[in-house]
Amino acid sequence: MKTLYIDVYFLINFTVDLLSLYFAAMLSRAPTSTKRLIISSLIGALFACLIVFLPEIPLIKFLSSVLVLLLIAYVAQKPVRMLRRIKFIFSFTIFEALVGGGVTYVWGIFDDYLTNAFINIQEYTVNRKMLFLSVIVLISIGVFKMLISFLSKGQGEEFAELDITFLNKKHNVMAFVDSGNFAVDPMDLSPIIFIKKNIANKLLPENIIDLCDIDKLDAKIKKRIRLIPVTRGGQTHVLIGVKADSVSLVRGQVQDELKVTIAIDKEGGSYGGYDALVPSAIFRDAIK
Repeated sequence: MKTLYIDVYFLINFTVDLLSLYFAAMLSRAPTSTKRLIISSLIGALFACLIVFLPEIPLIKFLSSVLVLLLIAYVAQKPVRMLRRIKFIFSFTIFEALVGGGVTYVWGIFDDYLTNAFINIQEYTVNRKMLFLSVIVLISIGVFKMLISFLSKGQGEEFAELDITFLNKKHNVMAFVDSGNFAVDPMDLSPIIFIKKNIANKLLPENIIDLCDIDKLDAKIKKRIRLIPVTRGGQTHVLIGVKADSVSLVRGQVQDELKVTIAIDKEGGSYGGYDALVPSAIFRDAIK
């Protein structure tokens, strides 16, 4: 009878989950953070230990595994559209199988070797635990590199979290960072942040979104209106733009004020699954 070390088993599952979540976030460009990934990995590792004690009923184990998978994906991501959540779950499932399968395969090879190499049961048990710890150390090197990568500036430039305030109404938006977005406000040459109509509906008055007669607007609001020319497919379109009370780039507990103009994109594309599109230049502006 082989011994299961629950502490080692927990650490291995935590490490495999953390690596899988990290790779899935990179592949699906999911908005996440190191804190969220660690909490999700702890949930996955805890469930891996608890499932050992569940009744040997396939349906119960399958349903509980699906529920935990959904919980892990929910905790790991910041608010995002359902399509991106599904892509993240699919990516995580693939990497979980690859990383977990790789560890299991390597362990199987060494386990057979130890079984044949050691006759003394006590000696075999001690070496088995030491082997598990060695595997954890090796995988932890990858985890360490992953954490360093997440704390670096480069990782955060695939998406951005913004707080937009207009007429004292505040809304949090997850935006895709587009290095090819060079649109500027023709009046002050500030970068343009495009938002979809569903976000505009939550943030801006209706008479701005469906602007027909600018003279009917309040004088204070009228000064904030912009007409933004945008070229798409060889054709030039004019979008309604506004100057918000404030637009802040959220980085953990720090918020950097941005000098930008918001444009309402009623016919916008997928935006990478997010609700807004921002130029990569905002990161340089925030650092200055």
